[in-house]
Amino acid sequence: MSMKQFHHELTKGLQAPAYVICSGDDFLLYESLSIIRDKYSDAPAFNFDIFDMNSPDDIKPVEQILDILNTLPFLSDRRLVIIENIQKLSKKDAGKIEGYISNPSPASLLIMLHKGTPQKMFSTQAVKNLKTLTLTVPEKDVGQWIKDRAKRKGVEITDRAIEYLISSVGTDLGMLYAEIKKISFLGTKNIDIDEIKNIVYTGAEYSAFDLVNALKNRDKAGVFRIFESARKNIEPQMLLGALNWQYANLRNRYHKKDEKFFWTVFKLLHEADASVKTSHSYVMEDLFVKMLKVN
Repeated sequence: MSMKQFHHELTKGLQAPAYVICSGDDFLLYESLSIIRDKYSDAPAFNFDIFDMNSPDDIKPVEQILDILNTLPFLSDRRLVIIENIQKLSKKDAGKIEGYISNPSPASLLIMLHKGTPQKMFSTQAVKNLKTLTLTVPEKDVGQWIKDRAKRKGVEITDRAIEYLISSVGTDLGMLYAEIKKISFLGTKNIDIDEIKNIVYTGAEYSAFDLVNALKNRDKAGVFRIFESARKNIEPQMLLGALNWQYANLRNRYHKKDEKFFWTVFKLLHEADASVKTSHSYVMEDLFVKMLKVN
């Protein structure tokens, strides 16, 4: 489910008694929590509770959380309870929450945030009262995501500037959002490449450019020398995003020529991106060995 669908659910007033919001991207969970907090910012503090199952300071016995959910709200239509990192719940505690979801309080809204792939935590009976939202931003939609986030901050950003931003930072949404915030402080409403060149971190862009040249020349020593230098300051996903951008530009330049080569390259980059996200070791090294064979 896209962020657009998440916002649509918000505009309807989050009508279900309980929600699970899942995402493999930490930033999307952070953003969804921020949006919900903003939406209910007028709610009295005693009707709004947040608990984090991954924080020793915030962990409360599940029974206490359920007591809060079953307490009628004061000076408000609904009580809101948010539980972060429910993937950390024990099977026993998940069962207690399942019991609540099977018979939820009509005066409370329960929102649970789940990091990672959605898991079947609750029974079919409980799921009848539970709505699951899975948040993703496909790579092809990252440009539009940047444009939308910039617009919310009162900034119009050109397609050229967006391409430059992705090539420099990669497709990590948290890092992109940090750059968007910096851009919004420029005091300029219309942003093109010239406005951001001096403030956006460009290490990934230059490293990717050098890497593509070394790969093209089958310079194995050069490829790994450049990578060893780049890895000290550049996250793998940032470098993968910059490499993807460099090869996309090359593909556009050559039009349909060598289509099989570019298909193989993009497939290898996509596989490496998936492996990096699941914390596999030596992903980048393995990628460069494979790419040296196809260049």
